[in-house]
Formats: sequence, structure tokens, C-alpha cells
Amino acid sequence: MTRRTMADRRRAAADRDTRREALLVLLDRAQRGTALTPAEAAILRAHVTTETAEADELRRTVAGQQNAIQRAHEQIRAAEAAITEAEADAHHNQTTADRTRTAWRSARARARRKAEAALAHRP
Repeated sequence: MTRRTMADRRRAAADRDTRREALLVLLDRAQRGTALTPAEAAILRAHVTTETAEADELRRTVAGQQNAIQRAHEQIRAAEAAITEAEADAHHNQTTADRTRTAWRSARARARRKAEAALAHRP
């Protein structure tokens, strides 16, 4: 894909405006029943061909952008799912750490009480 400069965009817009003005004049003449000269008919065909080609190019560009947007949405959904999973894992790990800490403190307190009881019954 090529990037167009602002000058290119302005030039293309001016060309398009000129082409469309000419198309309107030619179509008005044809609608009134005025026969077009071979040169005018050639201009009409060239302008319609150019408009059709530009419209087709625009549709391809839009389709590519829509595909890129869809891929970005899929990546975002995958990232959100990964974040949710990581948060759940972190919560589970914190809960496990809390339980382990509580169990360790309880075991330490039991061991301390047992040691104190053993020292108290020593002759």
C-alpha cells in the first residue's frame, strides 16, 4: 500500500471534481437528447471507466481495512481472555499462598506448644 501525500490527495480530489463536473455536463446533454460527438462519447467512457476503477480500488482498500480491524478485534479479545486468565491464576496463587501461610503458622504454633509442654514436663 502506498501512502499519498496531502498534495497528491488534493490533486486527486481536484481531478475527481473536474471529472465529475464533465460527467454531469455530458449526462445532462444525453438526458436532453442531445447527441454526443465521438470525442464527447470517448470522454464520457474514459471518465466512467476511471470512476469505476477508483470505486473498485476504494472497495478493496475498505475490505483490507475491515479485515485489519477484525484481526485487531480478535487480538484484543485474545488479550482480554489472557488477562482474565492471568488474574484468575493470580487470585488462585494468592489464595494458595494465604492457606499455606496459615497452615505454616498453625504448624509452628503447634510445634511451639508441644516443645513448651515437653519442657514443662522435664524433670
